[in-house]
Order: sequence, then C-alpha cells, then structure tokens
Amino acid sequence: MSKKLRRICSSLLIAVALLVIFTPRPVAAAATHAFKAANGTVQVPDHPKRVVAGLYLGQVMALNVHVVGSTQLELANPFLNQSKVKKITDVGTPMSAEAVLKLKPDLIITSNDSDTKKMEKIAPTVEIPYQKTQQFTASMNYFAKLLKRPKQAQAFKQSFRAATKKQVNRLKAAKINRNSSFGVYEMQSSKLYAYGSGFSRGAQAMLALGFKLSKPLQKVDSGAGFKEISVESLPKYQADYMFVTSSSAKGHQDPALVAMQKNPIWKSLTAVKNKHVIELPFNKMYYYDPFATRAQLKLVTDALLKANQ
Repeated sequence: MSKKLRRICSSLLIAVALLVIFTPRPVAAAATHAFKAANGTVQVPDHPKRVVAGLYLGQVMALNVHVVGSTQLELANPFLNQSKVKKITDVGTPMSAEAVLKLKPDLIITSNDSDTKKMEKIAPTVEIPYQKTQQFTASMNYFAKLLKRPKQAQAFKQSFRAATKKQVNRLKAAKINRNSSFGVYEMQSSKLYAYGSGFSRGAQAMLALGFKLSKPLQKVDSGAGFKEISVESLPKYQADYMFVTSSSAKGHQDPALVAMQKNPIWKSLTAVKNKHVIELPFNKMYYYDPFATRAQLKLVTDALLKANQ
C-alpha cells in the first residue's frame, strides 16, 4: 500500500472515530413502573422530577419528591416546609388544566375522577381515593410504592416513632391513663359530626399515643368513618376525652358550638364534668398527612397535660 493511500485510510478512520464520538445518542426513555390506581394501571416514572399533587401534597413532600403544583387548601398546611411551599404553584380547585400544563409535570396525583379526566391528557396521572390514605403507616407504604421511595418512607416512620415515644414519656410522667377512651367531634355549619380515626382531627395521633376510640365511635370508624349526630344523642357517643373542632368559626367562637355548650345534655357528659373536653384549632387539626400527624402528637399531648393540671 502506498504512503498516499495509507494517509487517506488513516484520515478516514479518524473521521469515522470522530463521527462516532460526537454523534448525539438518543436519550433513553425514563424508567417507569406499573402502578394500579383508581383510574387503572398507570406507567409511573421511577424517579419523577416534577409532580403535581393536590390533596396529597404532604404525602409526596414527606418522601422528598419535588412538587411543582398543588391546591390552595393543601398549600395552607401549617406543618409543611414553608420555604418549599412558596415555590409551589397553586393550580386551582378543581385543578386547572392550563395551569398544570404550564408546569410541565412528569407525574400528576389526583383524588377525584373530574380532575383525573383533565390531567390524563397532560402527563401520567394516578387517581388515589381519599380512603386509601387515611392511616399513617398504610399511607406511607402506599406512597413509597408509588414513588419508589422505600428508604425515605422508612426514615419518616422512624422519626414518627421517635416523636411518639417522646410524647408518651411526657404522658407517663404526668400519670395520664392511656387506657382512656377518646372521641373527635366537629361542628360544621351548625351540624355536629362524630368521627372515626380516618379523618384526622387528632385521631391518628391519639391512637399512636396508645388511646382508644370509644366503643360507639369504633362502630362509626368501621362504617362510613363519620356520622352526623344530634346534641341529644351525645351521651351515646361520649368518651373519656372529647376533642372538639369547628370548621365554621374562622377564628371566632362558633355560635352553634357555644349553644351546644350551654345545653344541659352537654353539661351532663362525663368529660365535661371532668374538664376533659379539649377544643383545638381547625386549621391545625384538619390535615392528616405525615407532617401534620407527627406534629399533632405534641399538640394533643400538650392539650391532655393542660386538661389534667
């Protein structure tokens, strides 16, 4: 082979090598896993980077997943990291397709069929009914599976156990009987409701501390989870400790709640006589996500200690 031919072959080899090195490679599609949701089996990104989560903002944030959009009520959650919340866009209630589209999400988490139908056109959408996420441990496990975050879920559960132990020790030191029963009640637009353990209001925190729902409320818990009751029926639904909130007060005394407290039937309740009725602020007891439930451990313990002074 002549020198000229060798030079040509060498040049061609170099050109081919450079072409291989600098030719853009196709970007691999993001890895996904199949997740069975209320709206069917959805291919969910293994590591979502831009999540829109309405009702489940706290659950997603507890697993250190980046959220770009949520709804106003969830963004008002006082127990979330406020510096992170400030960077999250309010996408409206119900969710606005236009607002969500601008955020370019790679995963959307909804809680109702109406939002789901709009969101499925934008990105992979997982619909999770409220009933799926009502209990702390089950909820952590569920979202850990959805978001591929088992280690983060385990870390949060560990912090929850540590927080629980700290408050239990305070209750023991004060000699408060954790075999006592409790109930949670709420005044909504002049209607009184009794709750089971799945609608927050401090119920999950009380269970974690070792208290038990009163037997009548255990029946409510195993049924719909809540029940409208009358003041006249309160003796049937009473408990050793009665936690009361009002969603109607908006920072002021709820007239319906004040009227109930003046009723002779209310005054006849054992918890009232023992000063074991505990009123707690709605805006702090409404939320039931992992951050809220963990914080409520101290809130209810503080209230129990005060009631037993």
